[in-house]
Amino acid sequence: MARRFLVAPHHRYAVIRTDPEAMAIDLGLDDPETIKEAQGMLRRKYLVYLEWPVELPMPGMRWCRYIVSPIGTALRPPDETRGITSDMVVPIAPNEGYNPERHSIRPTPSFPFLNCYHWAFNNVVVRVRVYGDGVAEDISPVFTASSLSGACGRPCLPASPGRARPRPY
Repeated sequence: MARRFLVAPHHRYAVIRTDPEAMAIDLGLDDPETIKEAQGMLRRKYLVYLEWPVELPMPGMRWCRYIVSPIGTALRPPDETRGITSDMVVPIAPNEGYNPERHSIRPTPSFPFLNCYHWAFNNVVVRVRVYGDGVAEDISPVFTASSLSGACGRPCLPASPGRARPRPY
């Protein structure tokens, strides 16, 4: 029998879906114009890595804020204003990378998608819905400090509760 969690476990990959209309209604917005605009927005799915919940999940909560890292399917575009270059990525196996010197991280179980990258300094905060019956523990890929060591060339850890951003790769 699978264990159940109040919210999704951290340090796992997940697919999240945006639902602008449900979000506007959930926020209690009683503005027909806002609801109409939200209805016109597309629902989209994103592949992310769940870093850490921002707030302590408690029973009865409708949602929980999470720090997530969106997963890129290509090298990142450079951003000169932030000092970001396109090589500031870590490939996720089975992607063997664009550079033989940059080793892929290897989640367990293996990652089901090709050509995916962790982009450095790309965290965002999202609201994740909390369901009354919780979230079943699943087999979503996880990566640990040992799987990151090869990618960094030295031991390094993913974000922890005291650190909102991962260490630079």
